[in-house]
Amino acid sequence: MNDFRRLLVLFRPHRTAAVAAILAMIGVAVFTGLVTYLFGPLFDQVLTPETRTAVMAHAGEAPGLGAVVGEKSVVRRTAIARGFDAGLASFISFLGVQPAARVYVLPLLLFTAFVLKNLCAFVAEYRFNAVGLAFVRDLRKTLYEKILGQSGAFLARNPSGDLIARVTGDVDRIQSLFGTDLADLVQSLATLAVLVVVVVSLSPQLTLVAVLITPAIVVPVIVIARRLRVLSHAARERMGDLTGVLSETIRGARVVQAYGAETWESERFSEVNDRTFRLARKGARVMAFASPLVETASVLAFLLLLAYATTRITAGKMTLGTFISYGVGLAMMYQPFKRATRTNLALQQALASARRLFEVLDAPNDVADAPAARPLAPFGREIRFENVSFSYGGGLRVLADLDLVLPRGSVTALVGPSGGGKSTLVSLLPRFMDPTAGRVLVDGTDVRETTLASLRAQIGLVTQETVLFDDSVRRNVAYGRPDAPVAEVRAALAAANALAFVDALPAGIDTRVGEAGARLSGGQRQRLAIARALLKNAPILILDEATSALDAESERAVQEALERLMAGRTVLVIAHRLSTVRRADELVVLDAGRIVERGRHAELLAAGGMYRRLHDLQVFETEAGGGGASS
Repeated sequence: MNDFRRLLVLFRPHRTAAVAAILAMIGVAVFTGLVTYLFGPLFDQVLTPETRTAVMAHAGEAPGLGAVVGEKSVVRRTAIARGFDAGLASFISFLGVQPAARVYVLPLLLFTAFVLKNLCAFVAEYRFNAVGLAFVRDLRKTLYEKILGQSGAFLARNPSGDLIARVTGDVDRIQSLFGTDLADLVQSLATLAVLVVVVVSLSPQLTLVAVLITPAIVVPVIVIARRLRVLSHAARERMGDLTGVLSETIRGARVVQAYGAETWESERFSEVNDRTFRLARKGARVMAFASPLVETASVLAFLLLLAYATTRITAGKMTLGTFISYGVGLAMMYQPFKRATRTNLALQQALASARRLFEVLDAPNDVADAPAARPLAPFGREIRFENVSFSYGGGLRVLADLDLVLPRGSVTALVGPSGGGKSTLVSLLPRFMDPTAGRVLVDGTDVRETTLASLRAQIGLVTQETVLFDDSVRRNVAYGRPDAPVAEVRAALAAANALAFVDALPAGIDTRVGEAGARLSGGQRQRLAIARALLKNAPILILDEATSALDAESERAVQEALERLMAGRTVLVIAHRLSTVRRADELVVLDAGRIVERGRHAELLAAGGMYRRLHDLQVFETEAGGGGASS
């Protein structure tokens, strides 16, 4: 239950709003108890008037409170029952109802109690649902912000589909718990508590028989609950796998279709889907078994009680009205007990989801502001990678003892074979990840000693995979600066060679670009990304080769925009096409996480090392493909 306590701690800000719901639940319990009790006087005084009860005694028609006079004997009442009788008699006397009209008062009181009970039930359900919705809204926001602030290493370890499943499906389970299930549990327990008091006061002997039967109902429920919790956690894990496969195939639908892999992907999805189904079916079987079990045991218990009550009524030790009231009390216990049982099962499912949520919330953030972090001063001199190494999770090192200096205003290009560590290196500068050894310094200050916001504010980023959001052109270009004037947005678009095609769009800069910019071409998406970096106007720029997947015409437009963007900035470029970085101030060749060569284009060609081999290979491929580009 530690996870449940943690959920209650998160619920604490909403506790004041929950007070009205809890008071209404108490009202439901009280009026349910009143309805149960009133059935006894109704039968004894209205339907069987020959039996005098304590209410009549209060009016002077019976020997005294606490006794019911039958033809053969006097039925003794418990102290609590006598208190109920006295209270009812006093209320009737207070109303000034004539004895002849009292037969109409009890049905009216019973109806009024029913109305008040259901009114309280409405208030309780509505208020608790509203509070539960507000709670999960805040929980989902907290979870989202946690994921959004995590490092690249965390995102590499956790598939996006699984994270999406936690933010959606698992939080929905919590919403069901705090929006409905928990309300049912609290109300059911309160109602059961009141009904227990009522039935015990009516007949302690019958209650003792009921208590002896109870373990036969409760023990199986506990066993079922434990089994369901295990199944629920496994089912949520499989749902994360399913969401991951679904996310991958939807994003890569064109590749799937182009390679004719629909059948293979369908089989892969079906395998995960079937595993999820089998676990969910087991859980459904367990839940479905719980309700009939409780109902069957309850009917058996009632039949045993009926047999015992018959002997007491025959012996004159109990009136029919008292047994009817007792039976109504037991019958009214059924629904609260059933709801409490099902809520317990739902609680086990929700706790399985809560465990998955807390795994994310408790995950250490590899990249965060240090306690004494201070804002980074405006960039002025150099960026230095000092003896930097990096490895994922203590495994094979991606970078090893790397030293590199980027003077202000310089263009440094990283080249080399795939897997050499280029992307990892550039990710260390904006602290998407931190080095496992060594330091990254900006003007002599370790970036881990600065605030993330001030560091990233001075870095612009244009990647090969352009990230656009399903929003307008204007909002995509002004991302991070929603208040940017339209004139500045248009100036950035013009500098990025994008204004002409943007103005030709149906709504101009207010045109939505679609998910991931799907309504635009690759070159258009890249130019919007460049416009975004131009508008940010950061002194440091990271480029992950932005022209490698474009046609010749788009490449020229993008290259011109990039040259405007790079002017006057300190640039770190990941170069896939060597022809695009010939004019870099320094070319750094990475292989297996180490710098194997560095220098200018002509120097490296003359050296005849790895750069020369990469260069010659690309020239050969270009000529073989019929292209005219050369270096």
